[in-house]
Amino acid sequence: MRTFAELLKEYTTRTGISDAELARTLGVRRQTVFRWKEGLVARPRDVEDVLRCAARLRLTPQERDELLIAAGFPPEETPPPTPPLRGVGSLPPPSPPGKGVGGIGSIIWLAVAVLLIALAAILYLAFFRGRNDRYPSAAQGETLIVVGQFVNYAGGQQSYNVAGRVVEALKREVDAARLAETRVAAWPDPVGDEAAARAVAGRSRAGLVIWGEYDSGRALAHFTAAGAGLDERRVEVLTASPAELSATINSALPEEVRYLALLTVGQLYIERGDASRARATLTQALARPPADPAAQATLYATLGYVYHVGAPADLDRAIDLYSQGVALAPQTVSLLNNRGLAYLRRGQPGDAERAIADLTAYLTALPDTAVAYVNRGAAYFQIGGAENLARAVDDFSQALALKPDAPEAYFNRGLAYTRLNEPEKWQADFERVLALQPDHSGAYNALCWAYALDRRPETALPYCERAVALDPTGPGRDSRGIVYAELGRYSDAIADLEAYLSALRQQDSRLYAQYAPKREAWIVALRAGRDPFDQDTLEGLRGE
Repeated sequence: MRTFAELLKEYTTRTGISDAELARTLGVRRQTVFRWKEGLVARPRDVEDVLRCAARLRLTPQERDELLIAAGFPPEETPPPTPPLRGVGSLPPPSPPGKGVGGIGSIIWLAVAVLLIALAAILYLAFFRGRNDRYPSAAQGETLIVVGQFVNYAGGQQSYNVAGRVVEALKREVDAARLAETRVAAWPDPVGDEAAARAVAGRSRAGLVIWGEYDSGRALAHFTAAGAGLDERRVEVLTASPAELSATINSALPEEVRYLALLTVGQLYIERGDASRARATLTQALARPPADPAAQATLYATLGYVYHVGAPADLDRAIDLYSQGVALAPQTVSLLNNRGLAYLRRGQPGDAERAIADLTAYLTALPDTAVAYVNRGAAYFQIGGAENLARAVDDFSQALALKPDAPEAYFNRGLAYTRLNEPEKWQADFERVLALQPDHSGAYNALCWAYALDRRPETALPYCERAVALDPTGPGRDSRGIVYAELGRYSDAIADLEAYLSALRQQDSRLYAQYAPKREAWIVALRAGRDPFDQDTLEGLRGE
């Protein structure tokens, strides 16, 4: 079965809906849609989001149901077919005596039915409700951790309350992390294999089921998570003699289970886009990190990711956590990749060079990763200068050799060609992006910007208009402001530049501080009736 990410990419490409446009329809951030499409978050938390996606993407009922199933929701119910109308000559047979509408028979049967229903309810309350209360079930909005009774395969030896010990240990951690919407409960029955664990997860709507076995030589715990893409996990604690089993079950096993349970639940929250609970859960796990260096590195990597993608992101904290993970497990290339991306996004002096070092190490280990070439090319582009721009072009071209239909590689290479002032090449790359993604607002804005720098405002304006229509608060306002000024439409230029600065002030204070002084000077010139965009100014903007 195809994943939610694969289906969403296919349907958005087919309909030409941009991430920004779909995000506005759903009332979520554009980054959320991007994370769905890239598989960083497995699926939406709310079935209504999936249904709104299906409606906006104009899916058929079959496609809608496939998208729902991929997101972990049941398909929509199809109403039963309407029975054909009976025409003259096709009348139903007459009812038997006493069974027609208003007949005494119908009243008797109705009374009998009511009595049977009442009796069934009494029997349920008397005999079954108490039993079902033994089985925990997640409430709406709650994350439930279920611990099944561990199976004793040795037979005949003392029975230990393993589940109870694990539940106690996890409850302490949940309370310490102040996770009010997370609950830990024991399952009353033994859970002996993966199939049984998945059945328990379905019945209880638990996010995580912990189950296992023990005998005189070991205790073994398994983790069955409801989240997609989580690796199979297990904890095995060996004992030298039967006498050590009691201490193992009371202390060693719950401590090891504690770490993996918190890590797994933290990752479930990441999948659901709940950064605050993910951060609280993983921070609690970090309070007593596991002894194994590789396990510690995994914890640092996961918590670093939460800070990396949070809203707002804390890139300093993310980089620090990634670095601690790299110190413990230098061979873990995913840590190098993530730290490189965090450096690239933070953009402080020296960060681009640090990103290049990390991404080069990543590519040395995994040389066929197209997206890593795109990211390293972006770092070279950020440094700038003819030599680094040439390196950026090489990396973007290498990405396209590995993945020929990668719009992000064409887009970034087009930006590099714009800085290098190679019009035929940037035109071809940006048009290729639009052929792959017809509603790519960035490509429309790039064409608007590049034609404006070449003083071709008439050619630029249609691209500007489309960029603003797709992303009304995006950089298209800035580019169109320049084009309006070149066309002599000074009041329109002022309105666009002011709108751009207002949006930038709210979205990115760092970029606002960088760009605002220059734009404010342009607005002053335009109010005085002067076009501030002479050839030297436009050439200076080419490197911006």
